[in-house]
Amino acid sequence: MAHPTAQDGSAPFKTARPELFSVCCDVPGESKVQKAFETAVDVHVLVDIAIASASLDVAALKPSPFADASFVQLRSVLDINIAGTWLPARELESWLASSKAHRHTECVYELGPNEKPSQAMKRKNEEMQGELSNLRQLYDFLRLRPEQEALEVLKRIRSNSPDVPPSQRISELAEFVRHGNSLTHQPLHTPPLSNRERESALSVTLPPLRQALDSSGAMKPYTLPYLGIHKMGYDGPATQRRRHTQDLSARTESQSSLPRPTSIEAILQTPSSAAADDLAADPRLRYIGNWTGVTDDTGFLAHLFMTWTEREHIYYHFLDREAFLADLSCNRSDFCSELLVNVVLVSACFHSSLVKDRNKPFSESSIQTSFYHEARRLWDLEKDRDSLTKVQAGMIFYLVLAKYGRDRDGQRFLLDACKTAQHLGLFYHESSHYSTTPSHVSVDRWERARAVTAWAVHNFQLSMSITYSTPVIITTLPLTPIPYRDTEPLFGSECALHTILLDCVRTIQDYEHTSLHDTHNADQIEACYSRLRCWWNSRPASLDPDRHPTQVNLLCAMQYNVNIVKLFRPVVDRGTSSEQGAAYVNRARSAISASLKEIRRVVKLHDTHHGWSNAITFVLHGITVASFGTLDEISDDDSSLPQTESDERYQGLVTCLRALTVILSYSYYAQPIFRLLTQKCKALGVRLPAEVQGALDYCTSEEWTRKAAELVSSQFIADTRSVATDAARPTMDAVVSRWEDLTLEDGRTGAVNNGKERADA
Repeated sequence: MAHPTAQDGSAPFKTARPELFSVCCDVPGESKVQKAFETAVDVHVLVDIAIASASLDVAALKPSPFADASFVQLRSVLDINIAGTWLPARELESWLASSKAHRHTECVYELGPNEKPSQAMKRKNEEMQGELSNLRQLYDFLRLRPEQEALEVLKRIRSNSPDVPPSQRISELAEFVRHGNSLTHQPLHTPPLSNRERESALSVTLPPLRQALDSSGAMKPYTLPYLGIHKMGYDGPATQRRRHTQDLSARTESQSSLPRPTSIEAILQTPSSAAADDLAADPRLRYIGNWTGVTDDTGFLAHLFMTWTEREHIYYHFLDREAFLADLSCNRSDFCSELLVNVVLVSACFHSSLVKDRNKPFSESSIQTSFYHEARRLWDLEKDRDSLTKVQAGMIFYLVLAKYGRDRDGQRFLLDACKTAQHLGLFYHESSHYSTTPSHVSVDRWERARAVTAWAVHNFQLSMSITYSTPVIITTLPLTPIPYRDTEPLFGSECALHTILLDCVRTIQDYEHTSLHDTHNADQIEACYSRLRCWWNSRPASLDPDRHPTQVNLLCAMQYNVNIVKLFRPVVDRGTSSEQGAAYVNRARSAISASLKEIRRVVKLHDTHHGWSNAITFVLHGITVASFGTLDEISDDDSSLPQTESDERYQGLVTCLRALTVILSYSYYAQPIFRLLTQKCKALGVRLPAEVQGALDYCTSEEWTRKAAELVSSQFIADTRSVATDAARPTMDAVVSRWEDLTLEDGRTGAVNNGKERADA
């Protein structure tokens, strides 16, 4: 078939691939296309660039070093284009896909000893997945770290020995980034500089690669307020930005209309206007610096607050945000305080990649620790004062310490918050002193702020009681009705859920202290289960995790199924020998299995839509329940788990493990949970994916184990099966202490053996 010839080399592609042509060819300058070409890994990406770059000098383009294997095919395509014989885009890609058949060549496999072609393909796929993970980590390092560190890595890349295979070199560089820097140095946001130090700090010019990939035109170098802090408006690679945009769209109850970007768009796409608008700080946050003495960098403080709003407040709803910001901007203290602002900033630091050592509790080189010490000082000053802001600060203090793995220490803050809430009359008959509305505050705002605080502390302390297996502190519902049901459907829905969960906790406690044959308690469990299902099925459409897979909707879906697991777990753990009791145990086991499967499905959705680098950290609970619950199912099965891609349970477990390796980079408590999970996987013969090995090496090192034993003080029980089967205490602090004992035992054994060897010599 004769193909049309382009006179100017571009017209056919304006018709065949207009979206690619506009991305590449209508952008001023050719450097963007060159950079995209250099970073492309997939041959199909290269073809897209070749097609879209028809009006450019494609012969001058240099390919990615990672595309050597496919460049011979691509060179043929480019030769056709350069010669002036233009294939339509679809035919061109079809030609590429069938090129081997046209050449009558056979597939050649690099087979290992006793390896089948299918096994070789699987091995190769795993190697490619690992290499892709390494490349992403290198990309994030170069994007997020100060220029000096990025240049150091670039020097290592350019000093590559020709004798070292590229895949091995990439692995070595990723290992250096993970352990040589990200887990030991992390030179990002440090404690505050003085004004003079800040003015004298060197300007940081972003690398040319980022200019090429993220600018829509010429980008001028700009100075950052701190070394290691990046200007607001960009947060994550292109895929993460798309996920964030989809999250924002769904959160406003509108279907995401963003098309799935093509491969070239994924490289060149800039942040959408929606994401940029959402990242822009509320104008009232210009005054946030008046409430903390840690730093006067208003831009950074506003960034932290906006991040906290999207990653924490959106789920827990600790406070009435409008009342808080109104007081913050007007210097009033009814709904805002220095204590509350500083503890919010402490918690926000977990969610910002601009903060140094956020996965290292109480690091002296982290600004997070400065916020923490300031918040603790202010807490002590307010110990004899009751206020709404103190209730809110107490909840956030508990959450901060729980993320540090010190929920036992956090318990006193939560107890004080609940005690203060009761003193304020939020749960019992109000005293006239606290019920009186201040003259300068509207009655509606006062009552709404009190209602939000009451329901927030009720929901939070109940949720933490279920999570950490501790007694419920407040056993009554708030006096006030659930606030703003129409404007905040998520908060209203969660309040309704926790009224049911309060009865579920009572039912579980009753079941644990009654006869195994008491059918009345089984009926109560079924009644709670029915109420939970009714609540879930009647939620507003905007909260549907499948139609609107926002991070918070997916988290709520995880927690709904976690609550079902918690409801039926005591039935399975107690067991029974009676026929009637055994039937109900099987019923409970079936309900747990269905919920675990659903959690794994939701975890996969989260992985697909959002990844884990900016997750709401409470997803750690759902991941933990799903992982250990899946391992319990495996241990109960007579046959071994088919560890293949087609096995839903194994793939769900692998996704959970991969999620933990990301979360542990900014949430310390994920580290001991990850180690315990991998330990149980090994005990059951479950094969670990290759990409988790680096994190596992770090979390099993002697230094990490020693520090964890000093730090962790937690009542959390990750492996719930151990409650019924293990004579030792199953809480995480006890588990970590046993790890340290084993490490010391190994050290003593090694010293004795070395001494004996020297004596024998």
